[in-house]
Amino acid sequence: MQIRDIRAALTALVRPLVQDAAVMRPDEDKPVKRPSFKIDVLPVSGGAACDGEREYEADVDIWYYPKDAHRPRDECDEVAEQLLDTLGDGFAVGGIWLPLDDAVEVDTSQGVLVAQLGVSWVESAAETGEPMEELIYNGEELTT
Repeated sequence: MQIRDIRAALTALVRPLVQDAAVMRPDEDKPVKRPSFKIDVLPVSGGAACDGEREYEADVDIWYYPKDAHRPRDECDEVAEQLLDTLGDGFAVGGIWLPLDDAVEVDTSQGVLVAQLGVSWVESAAETGEPMEELIYNGEELTT
């Protein structure tokens, strides 16, 4: 699973929450489109797990820029509730369910809603090298 797959799955989930809302690229700063979402998925860690698997973690930030920049409170509150309902149990990415590491945290500051969450998953590590055809154990050759 790749970061862009997670971002695409989240985009598909948030787009229908607000009619006519755009989804801006995470590196797009200005001009801010209204209404719009910005989704940033940040890889936090990745490392070896048991039995040839790899463990990954990512933090997700979802910003919502309400249509009315001068009176954003009601609109931000409504979208916050929708995000909590939509993402509260986790979400699917390419047929794989990603449960949340903890609760979704939401905050409205300076007229912008921010939802933050974390996800982690385990994948099978890709095989490297060729299969072993012969093994020499205690000076004796064993073949498969």
